[in-house]
Amino acid sequence: MSIKVRLHPILQKLTGGQEVVEVTGNTTGECLENLESRFPVIKQMIRDNRGQLRRYCSILVNSESTHPEELTTPVKDGDQIDIEVFFGGG
Repeated sequence: MSIKVRLHPILQKLTGGQEVVEVTGNTTGECLENLESRFPVIKQMIRDNRGQLRRYCSILVNSESTHPEELTTPVKDGDQIDIEVFFGGG
């Protein structure tokens, strides 16, 4: 099963510039674990110390919000996960 993860530009710097990474998994959480195993520094950017998604990150599956089941949403072959990162500034 192949799931495409499209990365926010700030995360692309952690994958050698890749915008899309193919992963495997049955849920969004499993797909993120697969991504993090290949690019461990991404985990620090998107998860807190408890393993939960950071408040400034959002996960979409096929352009649909997964909130509040960001890490437990089922995925199937051919789906696309988008990791969005929101930073405030002033």
